[in-house]
Amino acid sequence: MKLTATKTTREQLRIHVQHFLKELQACLPTTVEISKNWGNLDEVFVHNENSQIFNRRLQFNPFVIVYCEKTSDVQATYLAAKNNNLPIKVRAGGHDHEGECIGTNVVLIDLSKMSKKEQVIVNPITKVAHIPPGIRFETLTTALADKDVMIPHGTCATVGISGFTMGGGWGPWTRRHGMCCEHLVGATVVLGDGTVQDFDVSEGKIPDILWALRGGGAMSYGIVTEFRIQTFPLPPILHRFEVVWNPYEDFNPDQLQENVPTLKVLKKWEAIIQSTQTAQLTGTNLKINARPWQKDLPLPPTVAHNCVFYGYWQGDEKSLRKFLDDNFFGELRPSEITIAPPTGANYGTRAYGLHLMSSWDRESFTKIRLKMTTTVQGTPLQPDEDQPAPHKITSRLVSKNGLDANRANGYQKLLESLSSDLLETGNRRLGLFNYVTLGAIVGDYYLQHKNTHDASAFPYPDKLYTIQYQCWWNEETYQKNEFQNNEVYNRTNKAMDWIERCRAADIPNTSGAFISFKDSSIPTETYFAQNYHKLIAIKEQYARDPYNHFRSRKTIL
Repeated sequence: MKLTATKTTREQLRIHVQHFLKELQACLPTTVEISKNWGNLDEVFVHNENSQIFNRRLQFNPFVIVYCEKTSDVQATYLAAKNNNLPIKVRAGGHDHEGECIGTNVVLIDLSKMSKKEQVIVNPITKVAHIPPGIRFETLTTALADKDVMIPHGTCATVGISGFTMGGGWGPWTRRHGMCCEHLVGATVVLGDGTVQDFDVSEGKIPDILWALRGGGAMSYGIVTEFRIQTFPLPPILHRFEVVWNPYEDFNPDQLQENVPTLKVLKKWEAIIQSTQTAQLTGTNLKINARPWQKDLPLPPTVAHNCVFYGYWQGDEKSLRKFLDDNFFGELRPSEITIAPPTGANYGTRAYGLHLMSSWDRESFTKIRLKMTTTVQGTPLQPDEDQPAPHKITSRLVSKNGLDANRANGYQKLLESLSSDLLETGNRRLGLFNYVTLGAIVGDYYLQHKNTHDASAFPYPDKLYTIQYQCWWNEETYQKNEFQNNEVYNRTNKAMDWIERCRAADIPNTSGAFISFKDSSIPTETYFAQNYHKLIAIKEQYARDPYNHFRSRKTIL
């Protein structure tokens, strides 16, 4: 009997997958773990768990997941997939906000086992760190701190080095040391033809493909199996601090204690990061929680939101307190100031990686639940800022002259986007969070490196800061497991609509978008701005990928 086209295609696909696995069996060590989406129910269930990524809003089902342990494993897996006409995806940390590090009906090349602390090697002379692609910041920063060096890392302990660096790499060192991508001096890459090549800065010259890897997005140009990043000496003393205005009530996480207009906080924070006298503030974030607001009700300039000014201070506590006193005395007096105990480069007896600042980017439902109870019994709940959860984000950046340049009313428009009838009272109590994080870019590094456009593909070094709109929910295991029985699902559609509205908001003196805060609805060219067409040319010339295996919704081509 003649097979239909559908059956023929399905049979061909089955044969391709079978041949792929036979090829892997012949060329990969037996120690390499492979997860498949068929077999008995237990095997399928485990594969489903293996296929989960950080954004639990998304779920995909690859044919096969290959847990590579070294460059030759990556090369062999990629070639086997290519030889058998199977599409690939590459997963390192798994933090891609739109899930483009994975896919359904693909071969997933997983780099998470290329992540051992002992694989982090720092050249004793050049201080260049050789870093495996699957390592996450909790492990990586601890390994570097043990050697008294550091790179411009991020705030979330579970983020991997790969996507972070190739997306730019914002974090608590940005004002002093720029984006992490600026310090990428070499990479080992599996190209589209399956060959493995090293690309390194030589005599000050940056190969085009290495320039592209410096902020030009992940996976576009090949599969990176080692990063070589120039480190800097870790200062002997660092302080982390938080300054809070308009806190929420302890037993009512939706009720603000309003006392300071958000507008004044926002203006002060913007002035601080623009100042040339704040070099010790190596990095900072301002988080502003969105709030419910009646539709068509004008927003007064005195409106208050919960605001948290996070900072990373290079210096002693005395100098930090003087900075805080000089800037926040009088009408801007905050409700709370928290300064972490003075610590040395290795954070005393605790590992550096255990002190990363996940709260800069996430709200913690665990902390809210603790505040809602009068007593805490048993083992304290673990912080959940680093845990996987369903979410949606979008972003834009602020021009170098600030939100209100040319009296454009940018402050007011930003605050209007954060005051919405789509947000309901009681959201926070249920673990549904909507807020914006503003991440400072401007600082000594980019003020002193005027020609950084020539040094990396990161297109926005002249912006003041990023604006990242965020919506998260279900941040605890028991909630995630409730699925449709969870009360929070009655509210997520409106909260997601808020993200859509914020993306479309007309906020003067803002433009662009940051690829690390990926939103699939934003055109790819927006992320790469003036570098977009150059990146296309580099991929066409160097990636050796005529059939575009290295592709996702937001890759080049």
